[in-house]
Amino acid sequence: MTGLRVASRSAAATVAACLAVASAGCGGSGSADGAEAGTPTKGGKATYAVNVEVTSLDPAVCAVQSFDRCAPIFGTLLRYDLDKKAFVGQMAESFDTTDGKNWTLKLRSGVTFSDGTPFDAAAVAFNWDRVKDPKTLSPAARSTQGMTWKVVDPQTVAVTLDKVNYQLPWTLVRGLSAIGSPTAIQKAGADVANSPVGAGPFVLKKWTRNSQIEYTRNPTYFEPGLPYLDALTIKVIGADDQRLNALRGGEIDVDWSLLTKDARAIESTGGYQIYRVPLVGGTGLQFNLKDPVVKDEGLRRAMLMAFDSAQINNAVYPGDQPVDQLLRPGATERDDALGKFPDKNLAEAQRLFDDYLRRTGKTAETVTFTCYAGLPALEQVAQLIQSQMQQIKGLTFKLNAVDGATLSSLSTKREFQTIMGATLSQELDRLYDVFHTDGALNVMGYSNPEVDTALELSRSSGKPEEVAAAYKEVVGELSNDGPLRTWRYQTGHLYVNKKIKGITVAGTNSGAGVYWQYAWRSS
Repeated sequence: MTGLRVASRSAAATVAACLAVASAGCGGSGSADGAEAGTPTKGGKATYAVNVEVTSLDPAVCAVQSFDRCAPIFGTLLRYDLDKKAFVGQMAESFDTTDGKNWTLKLRSGVTFSDGTPFDAAAVAFNWDRVKDPKTLSPAARSTQGMTWKVVDPQTVAVTLDKVNYQLPWTLVRGLSAIGSPTAIQKAGADVANSPVGAGPFVLKKWTRNSQIEYTRNPTYFEPGLPYLDALTIKVIGADDQRLNALRGGEIDVDWSLLTKDARAIESTGGYQIYRVPLVGGTGLQFNLKDPVVKDEGLRRAMLMAFDSAQINNAVYPGDQPVDQLLRPGATERDDALGKFPDKNLAEAQRLFDDYLRRTGKTAETVTFTCYAGLPALEQVAQLIQSQMQQIKGLTFKLNAVDGATLSSLSTKREFQTIMGATLSQELDRLYDVFHTDGALNVMGYSNPEVDTALELSRSSGKPEEVAAAYKEVVGELSNDGPLRTWRYQTGHLYVNKKIKGITVAGTNSGAGVYWQYAWRSS
């Protein structure tokens, strides 16, 4: 594939990209624990299992929320190679800049969508216009703020930013990465979420919601000889132990997981490859700072001081260390002098809560926590957090357990007080989307001028040392403020039957993902 070229800044871009992965543990790549060998063979099927269903296969939506289900159909314009620690062209050929404001996207000649529509510059512009259109309700819409584009010729899109952003390639890996057939999108109308047509390695065969998605090989895919597999099925199995049992029983070939204890169990079993992607951020207690109750800083501080990640991990994730800062110990961009999560202190939590009641004239308070239903480990976590919060006398912490699709929708609409939220990624630049005042994924309404300034510097600076210092400040402030109080340092895992070869791993906002066109089944 043609490597990504960032003219006049290639060295800085490479270092910055490595920094983004280094914070999550750059020493560990997406490679398996054990080398693969053999000549790829064509044919066969692979079955993969994940924990939650998705709401939509509209490319304007699923590029942000569901890489696993989206990428087989649409591919991604760019890919971040975890081993090379560099951007490479995927559906696109290259993405260049000379100044960080003016970018040129080059597409490949002769590529078509599976319905025969040309995969060209006009198609890219059509899709990005849809993302930008408020009526589409795309979670990537904010990524287009300050960004314009125009079709130069069938293989070229010129992109202009109102501010320098050397991290822009990440947007073509995630939010703006999926390009659907304009013909199919227009034909589908209101049913676009269920009628995806892309130019990726597979085409949708059947979607049985809350059960599985079936794909078949795209015979018009542009990479010669790919994909190797004839078919791919992605199952939804919510319980971690059930997915693990399905893997051991041969029902699935690949198991998605965030559990270190399951990785240890699989290692002791043998017969499987384990792929690991250390991630930036984690899952935790997330606050809606626009809520009239939760916006109170004293109330939030009280809740943060009742939070106990050690108790959660001992009970649900044995062997995982307690979390005291947004980034794990040893991360390049972690500086404890700049901030850590508040220590557990029930006496101080009670004092702050009592002060909140006095200031508001209330005698008690109720806060609702929107959490997952049907995922046993996360249900247990929610119950533990509830018991921790209710150690504060006068505070009722009410659970609102919903399925994953509903939780995602409520989060996007900011219809919650507190929620089981997350920021998971292979790159630090995602912190901009989640925590900048104008971030595309800032569902909390979080706003901190110091964080905004540092995040803006992380995109505009051409000096790697400045970028690293900016991220240290961001991470320190986020740890002090605690808009998302995580309980685990998370690593994305894939447990793969050794008959499945050629796994190419991606870090996603839900853990580890796969570029399935390179996978093949050995006899």
